[in-house]
Amino acid sequence: MWGMATRRAFLRGSAAVGLGAVVPGLTACVPPPDPVGGPAPFRHGVASGDPEPTSVLLWTRVDPVPGGAAALVDWQVATDPTFDQVVARGSAEAVPASDWTVKVIAGGLDSATTYHYRFTTSGASSPVGRTRTTPTGAVDRLRLGVVSCSNYGYGNFYGYRNLAARTDLDAIVHLGDYNHEYASAGHGETFGEFRPLDPPYEILSLDDYRRRYAHYRRDPDLQELHRQFAMIPIWDDHEFANDPYIGGAENHEPLVDGDWPTRVAAALQAYHEWMPTRVTDDRIYRTVEFGDLARLVLTDRQRRFIWPQPDDRDLYLGREQFDWLDERLSESSASWLVLGAQTTFGSTDPDLVTGGWGERDRARVFEHLAAGRSENLVAISGDTHQALALDLVSDRAAYLAGTGGLAGVELSCGSITSPGGNLLRAGNPVRWNSGFNRTYLVLDFSPEELRSEFFGFFDLGKYLPWSPGEDLLASFTTTTGAHRFS
Repeated sequence: MWGMATRRAFLRGSAAVGLGAVVPGLTACVPPPDPVGGPAPFRHGVASGDPEPTSVLLWTRVDPVPGGAAALVDWQVATDPTFDQVVARGSAEAVPASDWTVKVIAGGLDSATTYHYRFTTSGASSPVGRTRTTPTGAVDRLRLGVVSCSNYGYGNFYGYRNLAARTDLDAIVHLGDYNHEYASAGHGETFGEFRPLDPPYEILSLDDYRRRYAHYRRDPDLQELHRQFAMIPIWDDHEFANDPYIGGAENHEPLVDGDWPTRVAAALQAYHEWMPTRVTDDRIYRTVEFGDLARLVLTDRQRRFIWPQPDDRDLYLGREQFDWLDERLSESSASWLVLGAQTTFGSTDPDLVTGGWGERDRARVFEHLAAGRSENLVAISGDTHQALALDLVSDRAAYLAGTGGLAGVELSCGSITSPGGNLLRAGNPVRWNSGFNRTYLVLDFSPEELRSEFFGFFDLGKYLPWSPGEDLLASFTTTTGAHRFS
């Protein structure tokens, strides 16, 4: 977690102090009761993800069947919400080995088309979900919502609620820290305890990680976001444990928490069971194409720490992933190359060097992108708990002289609940930042320009028993070929 004191030094062996009790003016607020989610046996709702032009992944979970027997689940996809025009159908089994989750690929679909889907079992129906396939060929518009850092204990998911109420998005990109491993108040070290967690202690085993995902997915706002839009997710550190390093993590003590590879394997299995993604191994990095308009390239900064290889050296992404990225950049012909990362790609410091991926690794990206045919680089990032608009600088001297030196723009989406603060420094290359608001980002692409909009509300609003609504906090326009904010 960015900007956070070391967990072990912060609260080792002590009981946590209730966050609601230290927020001025909010001591009378009572956290809402545990969420109830959708109707049984589909209490965790439905979700879709990783859309392609002719298919999309569909997800649900069935309440466990007494005795552990498999449950037969039927699914349907239709062009209308009343399912008069069913275009795909099938069956799958919910079994204990996958925590009763069901993931299917609905194929034979048309590109750039909105569909409705549902699951049924034993005469009961799930909520009706909505999803959309990706386009091919010439594309004149694309709108993506971008989110990160949703710590259930830190407050209500009102940002998800506001996103779910929109009707103009093609998909949601989640840049990681979808859930968090920390304990609830009174159960040892914890960060954020406004809402109680299940399990209440720090999660370590497969059962722990499964229960934490189940708890998150009964939140009505997160459930509604999944119901309304296909999600394209990557993980960051908290899906495993805070700040991994080779052989362990800051939030992992072998004598207390057990074997690190065993914990990683448990977290990885639960992620694949509960998240609506086609990924089935430890390679979360991948691309999603939106016709000739945009290529989304998702990267994984955790790979060289959690699954290190001998030849990774000090490359930010490790050798294998960086070689893969080189090819994705060089071959791209989309108008917009969207580089998705868990934390900032560009420098946030006036020295134009410090932070992000590092000067050498950024230069490698710029070099291979120049060898391709994409006209524009847009980096999107999470993790920092700050909404940021950054210049991406490829030539410091030219940039400081005001004669150019720009390679693109970066937009960091902020967080859904995790707290932050504004940067203590200002000026180049930071064009705008806000850490005292809980935010999400909307990217509106056309062949001529990208319009980026930050929506959110003041941090304390996440503790209110009602939604504080949202404001348009900032907007930026980037014209094709300009490599900068207008």
